[in-house]
Amino acid sequence: MKKLLHLSLVLDSNQYHAGLLEICHQFEDSTSDEYLNGLVASLAQANNALFDVMHIKEARITVMQENRQLTERLKATSSYIQSCLYVEDSATKASAAALRQVFDSYSKPFAWMKASERVGAMKTLLRDLAAPAMQEHVERLSEMASRISGVRDAAGALEEALFQVDKTKGTAPKGQPLMPLKREAAARLETLVDYLEAMAVKQPADYAEHLAVVMQIINRLNTRRRKSDHLQIEVELEDDVADDVTADNEVAIGA
Repeated sequence: MKKLLHLSLVLDSNQYHAGLLEICHQFEDSTSDEYLNGLVASLAQANNALFDVMHIKEARITVMQENRQLTERLKATSSYIQSCLYVEDSATKASAAALRQVFDSYSKPFAWMKASERVGAMKTLLRDLAAPAMQEHVERLSEMASRISGVRDAAGALEEALFQVDKTKGTAPKGQPLMPLKREAAARLETLVDYLEAMAVKQPADYAEHLAVVMQIINRLNTRRRKSDHLQIEVELEDDVADDVTADNEVAIGA
């Protein structure tokens, strides 16, 4: 069963968690063997701990992705406004200048804001752009309304991603890495399989089918591992990444 420990280092967390969950479901109706039930419960507990940490890390990755998406939408909108400053029509130029003034008030601070602060800033920016005095300028630039809508959608997606991180914070210990949890789950699975193998020899009618299903799942995971072209590396994110996602590697939106 040493393959299981190797799998914990190779399979990504979603594959590993799903495989262990499938094994636990094999015994969800419980059995008359209380010791076996205890082993399954222990494996399920370890798998739940793995999922809690895996879930919050994935939620944080989503925050980073949505944060980048919002930045790109803002950059594109700012570039569009800038391009309208060079058209021949004087009215269009005047509207672009008015809109650029609003964007400029957010461009410099936005680049250094935390993700949570960016959501608030975008709500204020969108409110300013929706002011009656700005409507004529927005309407004069043909693409402006759709670009504002895109910024609004991106800001909403970032806000939702931050909300999901807040929901998951209470389920995972601060700074808990994934790899030790995967190894612990592998060790408990190994104990379960060792027991099933021993009991399948003594009482094949009661245990052989369970063992066969569990091994089928494990073999499928091993096959998936062998077909992988390269090892998947676990990305460990800091616990406070959701609050401290900054744009150190991004330029101001008006640049």
